[in-house]
Amino acid sequence: MSRKLPKSLGTTKADLVDAVYKRHGALTKTEAAKVVDAIFSTVKTSLSDGRAVRIRNFGTFELAEREGRTGVNPASGEKMFIPPRTGLTFKPSRHLKSVLTDDDGES
Repeated sequence: MSRKLPKSLGTTKADLVDAVYKRHGALTKTEAAKVVDAIFSTVKTSLSDGRAVRIRNFGTFELAEREGRTGVNPASGEKMFIPPRTGLTFKPSRHLKSVLTDDDGES
């Protein structure tokens, strides 16, 4: 059973900037924002170059090629071809999974 949090409890980029700012006493908020932007920019560049992004104890972001398939339009019931595309996948690390699951193995 998965736990869903209300959207209002999500973390935003501004929350990440605040966390960097608070943890590193020598940075201004503007500098903390530049650090967060640099990380996101590096992740985007790596993925757009076709390279996976592995973050130890967190997980791996990578591109996955999705094959074309036949689908059904839910409004009309008409069959239609869904073309192949590239999608983004995230595989959490064992460490992240263990942090997010209860001691008895349930989510």
